[in-house]
Amino acid sequence: MFSSQDPELAFPEPRRAPLASIPGLLASALNVLAEVMLLPSLILAFFAAELTPSYPLIGLVPALAASMWTVARVPAHLLATRPARQQQWAFASALVRAGAIGVLGFAAMRTNPSVLLQSGRPLLLTFFLCLIVYTVAGGLGSVPAATLLRAAITPDQRGDFSFRRVLASLAASTLGALLAARLLGAGSPAFPGNYGRLFLVVAVFLVVLAVLTALQRPIPGMAAPQSTFAPRTLLRPLADGRYLRYLVFRLLLAATAAVDPFLFLYAVIRLGVPATSIGIFILAGVLGWVVSTPVWIWLERKTQPRTVLQAAAVLRLVAPALALILPQLQTVEQLLSRFGSSAPTVAFAVGFFAIGAALSALARSGPAYLAPLAPPRLSTSYSALTSGLLALAAFAPVAGGLIIQHFSYEALFVATILVGLAGVLTSGWLAEVIVTTRRPQPVTLSPAAVEGVG
Repeated sequence: MFSSQDPELAFPEPRRAPLASIPGLLASALNVLAEVMLLPSLILAFFAAELTPSYPLIGLVPALAASMWTVARVPAHLLATRPARQQQWAFASALVRAGAIGVLGFAAMRTNPSVLLQSGRPLLLTFFLCLIVYTVAGGLGSVPAATLLRAAITPDQRGDFSFRRVLASLAASTLGALLAARLLGAGSPAFPGNYGRLFLVVAVFLVVLAVLTALQRPIPGMAAPQSTFAPRTLLRPLADGRYLRYLVFRLLLAATAAVDPFLFLYAVIRLGVPATSIGIFILAGVLGWVVSTPVWIWLERKTQPRTVLQAAAVLRLVAPALALILPQLQTVEQLLSRFGSSAPTVAFAVGFFAIGAALSALARSGPAYLAPLAPPRLSTSYSALTSGLLALAAFAPVAGGLIIQHFSYEALFVATILVGLAGVLTSGWLAEVIVTTRRPQPVTLSPAAVEGVG
């Protein structure tokens, strides 16, 4: 896929990975594995839906996961400036995350299903408390963990290491989806025991992640310099017309995530899709991310990040459009004869595949488009302002829940489609940028990335 005759576009020839990088590579893959098994807009949102009838509360789950992870990264840049400190913060972050999700797992395992018939409030409060702790710890630890990983690699090895990290992340994503599907699928214990097992398995992975973090050995002098940020320049990017167009586009696409936590719920409540089929949609979403990644790398290499962003905007329309027309399609005899009662499952699997592909495109080409757009001395301001506004846009699912509660699912689908169409139109106004570095880089799977605001 990458021509070895073009050094600008190719990965270096594979070489043996340095021993110092192996713990970091495994830690990165385990982190991806854990994030996939705790997808906020699908797995965690449906967990909350089993405990409360409030749609805004259900939408609050992915909103908190994305926004608090993003906000927690701000002090993370200030707390650790030396490699030793970075390792301590990354290690502590993994342990706190393991503790939070482990507590939630034990609480879910110890809760009798009959108790939930009376009130699910105690478990729901435990869930939100653990979610906040887990997310804040993840955001705080993400910066030192990434810096620590880079410090274990010499500059001439980074291209080859990035290639290995991409492969490891894709494999970990697929494995995480398979494990989640197995733990929550048919034959699993009744709710909340099935989720309790899932949370405890993730806690074990995070403990191993902490051990691998402690084993990492940064190379002296390899720590990346900390980027400087002057608060007075935070609003300077708003004077850039090209950036404003990009910002409006990203905010519109972030708003389309309002529908994500309610798609599976709609399929279960309105279309009779079994709750145990959640694993199919987890796999579909992750495969959308994994399978599309080389496509976006190729497309970005052939064209520009702008083209990939436009493709993401179009893909964002697929899921709400399918959800809106599916009740009518179920009456078509040809579809019934071909798919039978599994037609809704197949249709929603296609929708989640499209969501995964769109999020992969945004996570990869969003930063690639923004980097050449920002002047070097203001690059941190451009990135910080974008992240801050997208953290606010992450609360779109709460608005989506309010629309369902006061109107209907169909009203939310129509609103999402209209916002998505506005995003498609806005993508045509994105300025052309010249990208000088075309080498594909690994995209860290995070709560913000999987909600489209990373």
